[in-house]
Amino acid sequence: MANKRKFIIFLLLIFILSIVCAADAANNKVDIYLFRGEGCSHCAQLEPYLVYLKDEVYKGKINLHEYEIWYNEDNAGLASEFLEAYGETDNGVPMTFIGTHYISGFNDGMQAEIHAAIDDELANGPIDPMDIVNGKMTRGRLPADEVVNIYFFRGEGCSHCAEEKPFLEKLVNEVYGNKLVIRDYEVWYNEDNAAYAEQFANAYGAGMTGVPLTFIGTHFYTGFNSSYEELFTQAIEEELAAGPIDPKDIADGILTIEQVTEARELKKNDNANTVINVPLIGQVDLKNKGLLLTTTIIGLVDGVNPCSLWVLTMLLAMVIHTDSRKKTLIIGFVYLFVTAAIYALFILGVFSLLSYVRFLKWIQIVVACITLVLGIINLKDYFFFKQGVSLTIDDEKKPGLYKKMRNVIRNSDNVWAMIGATIILAAGVSLVEFSCTAAFPVIWSNILSSHGVTKIIFLVVVVTMKSKKMEEKHGQILKLFSGCLMVILSVVMIFKPALMNELKSTLIIFGSAFAATLIILLLTTKILPKYDIYIGHMKKE
Repeated sequence: MANKRKFIIFLLLIFILSIVCAADAANNKVDIYLFRGEGCSHCAQLEPYLVYLKDEVYKGKINLHEYEIWYNEDNAGLASEFLEAYGETDNGVPMTFIGTHYISGFNDGMQAEIHAAIDDELANGPIDPMDIVNGKMTRGRLPADEVVNIYFFRGEGCSHCAEEKPFLEKLVNEVYGNKLVIRDYEVWYNEDNAAYAEQFANAYGAGMTGVPLTFIGTHFYTGFNSSYEELFTQAIEEELAAGPIDPKDIADGILTIEQVTEARELKKNDNANTVINVPLIGQVDLKNKGLLLTTTIIGLVDGVNPCSLWVLTMLLAMVIHTDSRKKTLIIGFVYLFVTAAIYALFILGVFSLLSYVRFLKWIQIVVACITLVLGIINLKDYFFFKQGVSLTIDDEKKPGLYKKMRNVIRNSDNVWAMIGATIILAAGVSLVEFSCTAAFPVIWSNILSSHGVTKIIFLVVVVTMKSKKMEEKHGQILKLFSGCLMVILSVVMIFKPALMNELKSTLIIFGSAFAATLIILLLTTKILPKYDIYIGHMKKE
């Protein structure tokens, strides 16, 4: 009964987490900012059309923000901020900002453009245009602190400026893509831009000596010729490596070049303590390897994998009978360490391979099809446990494992013999149970977190010194949940992988898998038996 209560609590925790995240995903709306002029005929057409989209077509998926700018100076100033942040020029009203998209004017032929912008935001995860205005995000869908901003002040008719502009555009289009943003200002015929350039020049100590004037991070350059190309590229690489800073922050007095340089030196020294060299992989910064919530959820499922739990609980049960917490801790921790190391090597190999081919559509489909098959097998195991093809450790292999475990106990008088025997046992068991656990790592490339729950269970056993064993029916339920999750994930990967780009939509998928599990459980254990209908393992003997 105690095992049953704990198992129910475990399922409830996953369910509550999925519900909370699903509720958060309900706020995953597209923000549309409309700047209009009172009396503008095109604005009068666009406004009701956007309301129609909001209320009738994309119900509950759009937040519409309207600003009248012809008679409201504050709103006009806000519109100017939007235009500057988006790198656009004022072409009159209406001006519409939809996520990363900017649409100027309106007529019936532009309805498709508006639809496409909204659909693109929903598919890739909506970005609030205000975040772009406030400098948190860029139009390239990257956080602002991951993007290099180049401020390029030029004069119309300047030959050197005309030479530099296509080079900067080439860097964006062919080399750095969304990681590079060019902010272009003409200063000979625009007094505001000229004053802005002077502000930059004074902050950098450059002096306004002529154009072109270019600012990249803490670097500034006056003039341009072919020799500058290598200097620009080097400056961009330095910014990306150190963590880009926006030159505007220096021009506005928020930062100084000295402060940035000092902070980067401190960061460099700090990172030296967290960067390790991994054979065949290279340098890995442990400081930046935080676990995502989605990985934690999968870790919970795989961490209570019937295969790994069966082996660990039986090993602990045998050791506990020695009444020695010391021996229990030694064997338990050695077992966990060895299995984690083996899985780490396995997943590093998987991750290295996928990192090279993740952009190949056919590889994605092949992986999805494999996990789909594994998911269907797990679903089959719920209804027909251990019948036919199965991802469960065969009973015929268990006596051999029992024998190896007993040998470990016989050597318990010698601690080093215990450790050596446990290492051999853990390595062998890990290879046997790869068929049980390999599917989730292929999907998420993060097997290490899968032992989180196992460690907790191990520590609980050590403290209580009681032998517990997961019942077969619990393993069947876990098979059902993992099967539902893997099937749904595989279908998404095949037909609409963009849904996995955002944490919110991913968690909805997890919630769907959990809901499907509950429905199947309710049907097979409660509803159908009332009508004397039994399926698979529920059949009466």
